[in-house]
Amino acid sequence: MDTYYLTLVLYIFLIYWFIVSVLDRKGILERYNISAYGPILMIRTLRGQDFLDSMAKGEQRKRFWRIYANIGTVLVLIVMVYMFIYMMFNVYLTFVLQPEPTALYKPRNWLLIPGFNEYIPLLYGFIGLVVALVVHELSHAILSVVEGIKVKSMGLLVALVPIGAFAEPDSEQLFDEKEKGKKGVESELNKKPGVNEKKKVATSRERTRILSAGVTSNFCVALIAFVLFFGILFSIQPVSDTIIYVYGVAEGSPAEKSGIAPETFITRIDGSNARGIDGMNKALEGKEEISLTVLNKKGKEGVIAVKVDSERDGVVIVQVERGTPAAKAGLRDGMSLTRMDNKSITGHNDFHEFMNHTLPGQEIEVQTGEETFTVELAKSPYYTNRGYLGIGIANDLLGMAVEEFPDLTVLRSIPSSFTTFSPRYWLSAPLILTILPFLPYPTGFSTFNPLLTHLYEPIGAVSFMGDSIFFIANVLFWVGWVNLVVGMFNCLPMVPLDGGHIFREMLNPVLRIGIKDKKKKEKVSMAIVSTVAVIIFIAIVFTLVGPYAFKFFAQG
Repeated sequence: MDTYYLTLVLYIFLIYWFIVSVLDRKGILERYNISAYGPILMIRTLRGQDFLDSMAKGEQRKRFWRIYANIGTVLVLIVMVYMFIYMMFNVYLTFVLQPEPTALYKPRNWLLIPGFNEYIPLLYGFIGLVVALVVHELSHAILSVVEGIKVKSMGLLVALVPIGAFAEPDSEQLFDEKEKGKKGVESELNKKPGVNEKKKVATSRERTRILSAGVTSNFCVALIAFVLFFGILFSIQPVSDTIIYVYGVAEGSPAEKSGIAPETFITRIDGSNARGIDGMNKALEGKEEISLTVLNKKGKEGVIAVKVDSERDGVVIVQVERGTPAAKAGLRDGMSLTRMDNKSITGHNDFHEFMNHTLPGQEIEVQTGEETFTVELAKSPYYTNRGYLGIGIANDLLGMAVEEFPDLTVLRSIPSSFTTFSPRYWLSAPLILTILPFLPYPTGFSTFNPLLTHLYEPIGAVSFMGDSIFFIANVLFWVGWVNLVVGMFNCLPMVPLDGGHIFREMLNPVLRIGIKDKKKKEKVSMAIVSTVAVIIFIAIVFTLVGPYAFKFFAQG
């Protein structure tokens, strides 16, 4: 979204907020059972009670929902522990790695708001968010009815556009808390006969089932959406296996001067199909200029003429990784490596052959033109007992780092993780799914954007659907992703999240062993829950702000 449209949306939103404030002050919203919390409207209704009754009434239905919620409670506890460990591990990694404050750490990307967060597409993210919120709140409402807890109202949350749904169980019944006078639908309910009669209060087990139901349903929807998504994923194939992917471009190289950017696809070379990296380099030999047909990020095809720099010696450095031996020694992007120790480097094969015979801690001399650098190699993070320099190099004559057409291998491999009876795979698969939108193609995945729809086509039973298959796949991916993230986040043991309330309920039986006084037990329970919540909050803030802090102190 460019600046013009972003400014326009902001003005519209401010006008909407002003109108909401005026209507709220004049009491007009209250007359229509609407509450305003800043720009967010809570539109309550008594409708939907018949639907809840039809879903929850009857012994068989009640038994099903209780079994469903009991299983969900176990799942919530597992994910709760998983998420707490994950948050602490993130803090540890931030301390150790001290990452650069990249686009991922921009303040606009701290909130997972579709369209505002640059990694989450507006349409697909919005659909996923609405589905997640509706499913979550509806499940709370159904379990409330199953356990005999009154659902006072249901409704929509609106902030210029609908952003979700909610259900309001009677908090006096659910949490045994006396309610203060409220507006709207609740005032009307208080006028009904029998409202002042003694109400049933949910037991700890019933309360836990109600609280767990929303997260459980988010996970169920995520599972269904991802199963359908991966079914579609295995029903498409690349249109060609001769395409070359550009994942890096060296500074000052012929490719950069011609306007070729990373994440570009080369489909043809001088009008012929690009036959892999070796085929491309053969096509470049002996030529002063070559014509490349490329697809950019937006899927737009174009032809670029590139002058071949046949006089440049060695191999070009595309990228020097921060904090690596190469960076510490002074190597920079765009330099040409001509010699490493006594070995002459004429291409990428010479470079890899030399590095394959190095060891961690080994000192080597790297020559780049007229400069010579002494580098002590680190331990390779990819290979055992091999030295690591920390650079990416060009593997073609135009100063690009390229590879054969990168199929969605990483994405396709995720389902196999669940068929492997290994705790490591089972724990890593959900995490991989959550970080996919934040990683570049082909490691990550966000949508079948216009670029990818040029490169893939449906086959078999779904071939008749044409390009619409990509829209369906995008919706399924984001419905699954948002429900998974909402479910995992809600499992964190911090109030007011469901996980915080469930954590408190789980503490009560443990504390009851040593603390008999009810009030004292509640105080200790709240103190523990609050402490854990503060720790998690600090961990989240540190993970987001840490890279900026490290950069500030490094510059100071």
